Amino acid sequence: MGMSEFLTEYVEFTVKKIVDQVDDVKVNVNVSTKNIIIQIGARKSDLGKIIGKKGRNIDALKIITSAIKNTKYPDDIRSVSLEILEDETSQFAVKKKI
Repeated sequence: MGMSEFLTEYVEFTVKKIVDQVDDVKVNVNVSTKNIIIQIGARKSDLGKIIGKKGRNIDALKIITSAIKNTKYPDDIRSVSLEILEDETSQFAVKKKI
């Protein structure tokens, strides 16, 4: 199992422990020569749980995935990023536009 698959499975497992609608969690990975971008999608009502108060949950998940990558795959120079996929019509997206 490669690094991107391992990290994707870890993120998906962890996020599914946080949310209410487990079946709606979708985790995709985009790999390039410099980056591994893990995208997390979930139901709108669960996005706040993934992000957490003041972004604490998503920040902790970013730190843990980076630590796993740096410990288990120290020779890999790619950086790991997490993204929350949001629907463009969500309340959060509308607030950001104002």
